[in-house]
Amino acid sequence: MAQLNTRWGRIKAHLEAWFKDHEILRVLFRNFYALSDKAYRSNHPSPAFIKKMHKNHGLKTIISLRRADTTGQYLLEKEACDQLGITLCHIPMSSRSLPDVENILKAKALLETAEYPILIHCKSGADRAGLLSVFYEHFIEHKSIEESLKQLSMKYGHFRWAETGKLDYFFDAFLTFQKENPDVAFIDWVTQHYDKPALNECFQSAGWANIVVNKILRRE
Repeated sequence: MAQLNTRWGRIKAHLEAWFKDHEILRVLFRNFYALSDKAYRSNHPSPAFIKKMHKNHGLKTIISLRRADTTGQYLLEKEACDQLGITLCHIPMSSRSLPDVENILKAKALLETAEYPILIHCKSGADRAGLLSVFYEHFIEHKSIEESLKQLSMKYGHFRWAETGKLDYFFDAFLTFQKENPDVAFIDWVTQHYDKPALNECFQSAGWANIVVNKILRRE
């Protein structure tokens, strides 16, 4: 993280995080919720918020649905995690795409092996964080997919009418399949029956909702 070794590099990192990546808005609304006493979800955490989570909740692992790159927000997050001994893991996903089987299996394995307490986050804490929160509730808390889907809702800023609704469409496809195949577990459906290209062709979104998500909220 050589960029943070100079005063100007550190200033640029903070400016990028605050104004280009919208930390100026996140500091006012963290979109933070507890999934259990050992798992939490939020939008992209600032170094100060990471320190607060470590102090108040004993945070051990952060699971980011964003990429590890050279952006200011990532560098500052990684530095804070390194300083506090927090493990930072990445499973890059898109809020506008149906999830890949490979990423679902990676998410399941990570949730099952991570050191808890954990914090799950994406950029806004609405879509991808919601997706992984559904996985957490299903794979770790052993709740049904139908019950876990409350993690994808307008409460967290999730729009099912835009392209981000592909995440809902994915789970809806499983629930439809489950009605006729009640003995097939979700993970078995994912690995044996899930047809991403076919679902992609059938999905439709509303133009007004895409304007809100893509142009106004600028979701990843």
